[in-house]
Amino acid sequence: MDIVANSVGLGPVAARQGAGKLSNIENMRLLGRLVLGCILGLFALGEARAQPPRPPRSSVDSLQALLAQARTDSSRVELFYLLSDQLWASDTEAAAVYARRSLALARRTGNRRGEGAALNRLGAALRESNLSQALQLFQESLRIGEELKDLGLQAQNLRSIGIIYVYLREQQLGLSYYFRALRLDRLIRDQRREVVELSNIGLAYDLYGQVDSAAYYQNQAYALARQQGSLTNYILYGLGNVARQRGQVAQARAYYRHSLAESRQRGHLRSLNFSYLGLAALHQQLGQPDSAIYYARLGTQAARQNGFLRGVLNGSLILTHEFAQRQQADSAFRYQTLLVAMKDTLFGQEKVMRLQNVNYQERLRAQQAAAAQRVLKTRYQTYALLAGVGGLLLVLALLVRHDRQQQRTNAALQASLAELREAQLMLVQREKMAFLGEMTAGVAHELQNPLGFVKQFAAVSANLIDEISGAQRLARDEYLERDLFEGLKENLREISQHGQRATAIIRGMLDHARTGQTPHESADLNELARQNLALAYEGVRHQLPGFEATLVTATLDPHLPPLPVVAADLGRVLLNLCTNALYAVRQRQPTAPANYAPTVEIGSRALPGGGAELWVRDNGGGIPAEVQARIFEPFFTTKPSGEGTGLGLSLSHDIIVSGHGGTLRVESVVGEGSRFVVELPVG
Repeated sequence: MDIVANSVGLGPVAARQGAGKLSNIENMRLLGRLVLGCILGLFALGEARAQPPRPPRSSVDSLQALLAQARTDSSRVELFYLLSDQLWASDTEAAAVYARRSLALARRTGNRRGEGAALNRLGAALRESNLSQALQLFQESLRIGEELKDLGLQAQNLRSIGIIYVYLREQQLGLSYYFRALRLDRLIRDQRREVVELSNIGLAYDLYGQVDSAAYYQNQAYALARQQGSLTNYILYGLGNVARQRGQVAQARAYYRHSLAESRQRGHLRSLNFSYLGLAALHQQLGQPDSAIYYARLGTQAARQNGFLRGVLNGSLILTHEFAQRQQADSAFRYQTLLVAMKDTLFGQEKVMRLQNVNYQERLRAQQAAAAQRVLKTRYQTYALLAGVGGLLLVLALLVRHDRQQQRTNAALQASLAELREAQLMLVQREKMAFLGEMTAGVAHELQNPLGFVKQFAAVSANLIDEISGAQRLARDEYLERDLFEGLKENLREISQHGQRATAIIRGMLDHARTGQTPHESADLNELARQNLALAYEGVRHQLPGFEATLVTATLDPHLPPLPVVAADLGRVLLNLCTNALYAVRQRQPTAPANYAPTVEIGSRALPGGGAELWVRDNGGGIPAEVQARIFEPFFTTKPSGEGTGLGLSLSHDIIVSGHGGTLRVESVVGEGSRFVVELPVG
């Protein structure tokens, strides 16, 4: 179960106490404090409704009414980020819109405190979609808090940064940020914020399987919250997790349901997701699959409505497992597809973040060393100017001293650089091991389906053989024997197909897991193109049996010479381009004229200076110019949520450019279609 991201990152009231007042009018100030008290409830529940609840309109309406009456820019800045805060747990897109409006107005009017608060809210709204950008926003907001000496804003951003490192499984680093935030809260005696910090620390320990520590901090948070009369839904969820892991079923169920009741009252969809999935996990643990599926569906629905990708991933994981156990292949495949899409997006972001963190730390150390060197140089230049009056001997002494200091500084820098390189190698190795674990789990999971089919058809075949033997003993019936032999032949064909599928899965995962640089070998590019076009079409037809398209391979140059390439990598590129082309014509088909024929063409030709050119053309809807400019960026996609990760074209571009020294470009006209062109050098 993932950590409760909203309880860790929101910090609603405490962050706003140091962020400025609404206005000088007393009644607006009192109403603003009332709204802040409402926002403190960090989550929402509802037991068995078809649609998850929306946030209480009274809070949003009150803030919008105040916004309509606000006469000063500072009041509007604060009201905008309060609206973002209020909508965060139910509609992250709306929360991001208000946070950006608050940030733009704060910067335009020079409101530094408002700018810091708006940066934090924008980072919270973008955390699911762009982990790296969220971290940059939190760090910028933290710098503003340090500049203004605003301890409340500093504590809020320390907590928000801690979430990022908890997401990245950096336990010690994440907890260090949480405890720093807790110390600041106690320093400014903000007990409401202290409750949030204690619960977050407990949830972090729960994530890392340290149940006793989780229970200790959650009980502290619960006692302090009850003392203040604050809502406890996020604490109750954490206590439910502790009770479930300790085997205290009745207590766990009571905690989750109490959390659900408070969460629904406040309209917090993220908290609904966690509490529903907590109940699902509890029933899964008790061997009650119907209840587990029921609550997992409600939790997934709440997460999708809120845009909470980690909640969707956790719910899909439970649903995929339960439907697979029931042998309901369609439902299991649907949620497995959603699960893979969420993993690609979230884990892809986390891998990028880990590598960026290594580069960031190295750049930071290098910048600090360069800054220290510049300061040292400036200092000695000043000494030289002052010592000029004292004579040449003093100048000479200072220059000698400077040279020695410079040598020591250079030696220290060299040692620091060596340490950084060693640390980078260790981090990269750890990342490889983590990826290997994920890949191994994926192989095991993917092989279950084809091997299950092999087992089933083998059993059916054995039964058919028994029937044949029985039929021969009773009376020879040619028609019965023919039917039985046809059934046996069909079963053997299915066993062969699923065995080949399992072999393909293993081969593909081994290709992904290989280390080092794969040597280039001579390959028939035309045959590689035909195979991957057919494979892409077969994959689409498997998902949509009614879909048909015309495949054109006549433009493949029959005289194209073999080229040295990494066939597996180039095959992935062609498969991805063909799959995208089929997707484009399929998307255009519902709105196209009656005589529209979906067509995908793959062609090749030899380049005059050596090398070869391959292209994939479709007659889909085309790609606008603004999308073409970003189409090869990582995580950029125009497909609906759950249908694309934004990594296919980025990885294809990297394979062609970095792995083969070639080029990959796109040519497209809106309304006519697109053409992706791969140019490969001789070697």
